[in-house]
Amino acid sequence: MSRSRASWRLRLALCSMTFLTGAHAHAQGAAPPLASARGEPAGSDVFVVAREAILRDRPSKESRLIGKLPGGARMKLLDTGETWDRVEVIASERPAGGSRDAKSVTSVGFVSRDVVATFSNDATGLSDMIAAGRVLSQSEPHRRFAAAFLLRASERLRASGAADPSVEILLGETAEALALAGGPFPPGLEVARAPGEGPWRYAGEAFLRAFASTEKAEGDTAARLRERATAGALRQRYAAPSTSLTTVWQETADWLSLAETSQEPASLRCAADRLGAASLSLGRLLLAAGRSEDIDELEKRVRAAGGRTAALLPSGVAGRRLLSRARILRSLRGDGTSPFRQEARARIGPKEVVVRIGGALGKLELSSETAVGGTRIPTLKKLAIPVLPVPGSLRVSPDGKSVAWIEVVSASKLVPVVTSLDRDEPAREIAFLSEGRPLRDSALSHVISTLSGYSRDGQRLGVSIQAWNDTPGPDPRFSVVSVATGEIVFETSKDTKAFQRLIQ
Repeated sequence: MSRSRASWRLRLALCSMTFLTGAHAHAQGAAPPLASARGEPAGSDVFVVAREAILRDRPSKESRLIGKLPGGARMKLLDTGETWDRVEVIASERPAGGSRDAKSVTSVGFVSRDVVATFSNDATGLSDMIAAGRVLSQSEPHRRFAAAFLLRASERLRASGAADPSVEILLGETAEALALAGGPFPPGLEVARAPGEGPWRYAGEAFLRAFASTEKAEGDTAARLRERATAGALRQRYAAPSTSLTTVWQETADWLSLAETSQEPASLRCAADRLGAASLSLGRLLLAAGRSEDIDELEKRVRAAGGRTAALLPSGVAGRRLLSRARILRSLRGDGTSPFRQEARARIGPKEVVVRIGGALGKLELSSETAVGGTRIPTLKKLAIPVLPVPGSLRVSPDGKSVAWIEVVSASKLVPVVTSLDRDEPAREIAFLSEGRPLRDSALSHVISTLSGYSRDGQRLGVSIQAWNDTPGPDPRFSVVSVATGEIVFETSKDTKAFQRLIQ
């Protein structure tokens, strides 16, 4: 969209809001607002509604340039004219985010009326400002101006002692969306950037103010506003991914509490989505700490929250998405034993091959030995091949030549790996060996894998993989792969009998 067309749409929206609000005030018996052409009173709020505005020392394009004002900058109206307004730039207005290309000016000068929007300093102007902010917050090209309007509306409401939680929430959510898009930001908006040129985030207190003003209020409307404020405050608190067990545990508990109680759709969707991500991170950390029972309890509560979300929001995917993540937690736990003390055996005539995963986190080793009678002969030791195996997933082939298990490669991906017991080679993901469908599945956001077992001759391995980005499909994909080459022998999502025959 061209700059002129964007400006035209913005001014049309502002004019529409002013007209509708004025008509409503007139219908209630109040005096209509003064004509916008020349009638705004001194002290009105003036905003730059273009990429930038030029501040001049006289009302003429040929006059001296005093400075440049970025889009969304606020001024105080001193006097109005046909084509130029005399304004005072608010001293506290600074380009948000430390922008270097937007020059901050604390001065008095003239600005063209073509690039500004003016709101009177009375109840009508405040109402217009909120209405314009609400409308423009839905449009990405105009969200910077919406944030500027709502920021000033919040200040005016608080100064009058009539803080409005709905305006605070709208301000916070608009600022969040603007930060997610990377700006540009209006001056004065509280945004911050993570160290190392990380993403922008809203760092203001709008959500906390909204929560405080509704904390003791009663009624359905207040409860829903409180839930939205809570969701916004939690998004701010956990803007960066948590890494330690303690912080991830607290984050999961906070989102779980909101998901178990919220009735407001937007906050419930947010809680369900953030709970899903946090709970998977917590589940992985709990597995690494050997706390299988805690994973079990976590999975039950997440599953219950997913069922509740699905019941309250039947037309959306938030509940089904959360339920699918609960399935990952259940798979993550495996058989409930320790992930670092696993053992698998295969008997070959008079000898028995024993394979073990042991050691400590970060220093795991895969070892094997052959037992003949009462004699045990170590045959293999590989350091740091397993990283975080699913408990109970270790399998050794009937011929004693290979071993496979399910590896937790990330909080949301459980993938099958295989390695040889008679050759010195690294463990490899089956997806990368077989390519085809398993490789495509491994690139999706969520992966659950299980091992169905080896064929009797140890040459083929059966695996099932269910992978998805948003919500899982109805059936997993069953594959039979060659242990020697990794090539797919057979794959299906329906013919499980044929699958079973190939791994017998």
